[in-house]
Amino acid sequence: MKFLNDLAIQLGYAPKASASTVDHSISYYDWGNTVNAEDEWFTSFIRKNIPDLNVKLNFYGVYGKGKFVHRAIEGRKIFFSMENLDRKFTGWNWKFGDYALPYVDLAMGFSEMKNEKYLRFPLWIKYVFSPMADKHEIMETVNRMNTIHYPKTKECALIAGHDKHGTRSMVYEGIKDLLTIECAGRWNNNTTELWDTYKDNKLAYLRKFKFNICPENVNTNLYVTEKIFEAFLADAIPIYYGSDNQPEPGVINPAAVIFWNSKGDNTKARDLITKLKTDELFYQKFMMQPKLLPGAVDYVCDRYMKLESSIMRLLK
Repeated sequence: MKFLNDLAIQLGYAPKASASTVDHSISYYDWGNTVNAEDEWFTSFIRKNIPDLNVKLNFYGVYGKGKFVHRAIEGRKIFFSMENLDRKFTGWNWKFGDYALPYVDLAMGFSEMKNEKYLRFPLWIKYVFSPMADKHEIMETVNRMNTIHYPKTKECALIAGHDKHGTRSMVYEGIKDLLTIECAGRWNNNTTELWDTYKDNKLAYLRKFKFNICPENVNTNLYVTEKIFEAFLADAIPIYYGSDNQPEPGVINPAAVIFWNSKGDNTKARDLITKLKTDELFYQKFMMQPKLLPGAVDYVCDRYMKLESSIMRLLK
């Protein structure tokens, strides 16, 4: 029996991993091996905003073979991408480039498209904002991110598990002569402090640093993950590359970010880093500007409202 189950997983006819709430009203498939259905962000959002759930909801992630989402199942099917599906000629695009729209009732991810079954709901919202938040709480989170300040004792951090596409090494090599850089992840590791002292609490660790090298894995328009927002949450200046260097227009204040170019001259970025390092008054003035723009509150509230209405539509 185990052999048949393993074979079904390998062929994509069974989920690589699955979890359900205690009442089995919400299930997650191919979501990742550590998912706890009761504690998942979408579960909490639904419990708060749609307490009278009368249809089983099945959430599908991208961490399987890509075929299980095609299968019929009791209830409604919701696909959510935590990865970049829009970059051509990649495994993610090959398996899920259509966002599973032919097979599900609702799809969500980083991309923007006109389809009645699709909602842009980028992953960073789950990292930054509580699923229980109302507009007031969303506003408080934005204000806190814009005004919080931590004492700084170190220069620059880079936390990455890999560098398959060379975006981390590109920035690292470009500024390593300017800043002392602590690489606390698996990639290029030169310190164990993140694990030994901070028990892998990334935000607590980042709070000590003035700068955070946080490029995306790859450059794709609209693909903006939690990385730049974690830098903001830790009151660190993001040194960023990704999303055509226009991450979340109307949400992120571009003046609060140091952008790195993959091609061309980075003299301005290097000069800015040097001035921020050596001129304390300039650094303090730079840090006083908002990290998120006023439109951030309305954008997140809009995503919350659209998510609720999209799920409500599935219950009819």
